[in-house]
Amino acid sequence: MQGDFFRELFRSLFSANLFITGVVLTLAAVLLFFGSIYLFNYTNLGKKLGFLVTGAGIFGWLTITSMLFVIYAPRGPKPDDIEGLNAFEIRIIPITYMLVTFVLFLVFLVALHQYEELQEKSTA
Repeated sequence: MQGDFFRELFRSLFSANLFITGVVLTLAAVLLFFGSIYLFNYTNLGKKLGFLVTGAGIFGWLTITSMLFVIYAPRGPKPDDIEGLNAFEIRIIPITYMLVTFVLFLVFLVALHQYEELQEKSTA
């Protein structure tokens, strides 16, 4: 009985609005992907160190992938009769994304460094 209710609820929710479907599925995918990495690191490294290692790894990976998109953005022969974005304009959002993820990567690296120094002081 209860399974049928949830099945119909999700079916009506996902078929009613594609925007809500996209948001829910994107959030679920991000939570599943990053959450599984954090869970693995949490069980092996502990809560704080696992969070810092996961954050540094994820934001480092996002920086590299956005940098690759900036370098190898889609290009090719452009028809003369179609107006669109030029070579720089197509890279504005990936450049911004790359800078933000790089700053967050540096924040996690600094936090990791401070965590290591605190651990060294507490053991000495």
